[in-house]
Amino acid sequence: MRDLILSVRPGITDPASIEFRNEADELAAAPDPETYYVQELLPRKTAAYAQYVRTRSFTKDLVVLGQTLRAVISG
Repeated sequence: MRDLILSVRPGITDPASIEFRNEADELAAAPDPETYYVQELLPRKTAAYAQYVRTRSFTKDLVVLGQTLRAVISG
């Protein structure tokens, strides 16, 4: 999936950034944060990135920007 994910230029936000904005809290609660990251979080993040690249569009990017603003404002 690396080639797929890296086939687009990075932007200021994406669905995975919104979904995993509290990643540090998840890692803090894990008994072994490094293992949890590699086995649990990384596969979910990779899948989210790949799905975004496969289905990206200008309209979806506007939706992601709106979701990002909502996440930032709501804390």
